[in-house]
Amino acid sequence: MRLLFDPLKKILDFIVYSNLFISLCVSFATFQTALVFSNNSERIYSFILPNFIATFVLYNLQRLYYAAKQPDNAKYNWYNKNRRLIFTLIILTLFSSFNFLWDFFIEDLKIAAGYSILALLSLFYFLPPLQLRKYGLLKPFIISFVFICTTTLLPLLNNLNMAMWVYAFGQFCFITALCVLFDIRDVDHDTELKFITVPIKYGVTKAKYISVFLLLVYLASAIFSIQKPYFTTAIITAGLAILITVLAKPSRHNYFYVFLVDGSIIFQFILLLLINQQ
Repeated sequence: MRLLFDPLKKILDFIVYSNLFISLCVSFATFQTALVFSNNSERIYSFILPNFIATFVLYNLQRLYYAAKQPDNAKYNWYNKNRRLIFTLIILTLFSSFNFLWDFFIEDLKIAAGYSILALLSLFYFLPPLQLRKYGLLKPFIISFVFICTTTLLPLLNNLNMAMWVYAFGQFCFITALCVLFDIRDVDHDTELKFITVPIKYGVTKAKYISVFLLLVYLASAIFSIQKPYFTTAIITAGLAILITVLAKPSRHNYFYVFLVDGSIIFQFILLLLINQQ
């Protein structure tokens, strides 16, 4: 049994710790924007690969930075063991996509400027002197802001209207609710670092209430959508996310948070895709 389990665990660990899974989540969220606003789908599709690459590179740079600072931390052991592999993947990803990214950004300097600002915000999230991550109460909102800008606002930048802003706001609340759950996972670690996050300041139970409230706001925003498939998707997705919120606690395995919490983003996309095809 162990001969089967060990290779599977190595594969799952790679998917999780290499940030491949969260990069796919961002890509699917971008694809979802194209489904919801199909009139702009061709332009939105061109953002899927840049969003995947940006997420993969920036998340791994952050993890490698913290792994170097906390070499004995169990959370970062994988990165220290696989440092060369991750560096190699980052270089190969950037090198192989250089021409595509150059053409993508040079085509619209407003998009290039937007990505540059978001990249700096992402870097200062973990790098000194700002290290925005230490402002724990703001952390979920910073992550959600970058997420929504890359997956929704930038792809729709030249055609933004009220319906798009409402959709972006709903998705912002959805992603923020999921980020609060990750703060629940990291309660012990953040306590050691003296970060004041939502569950540390208000307690795990109240943090769950906040997450549920945000999910209800996400659902309420979908009411104003003129698209019935998206509203139906929001009802089911919010229900699933609320169930996951109830089950969340600091002792849950990291797979719970990655594959179920982050996985809710992919679930939302797949569900919308299936409903749209009916």
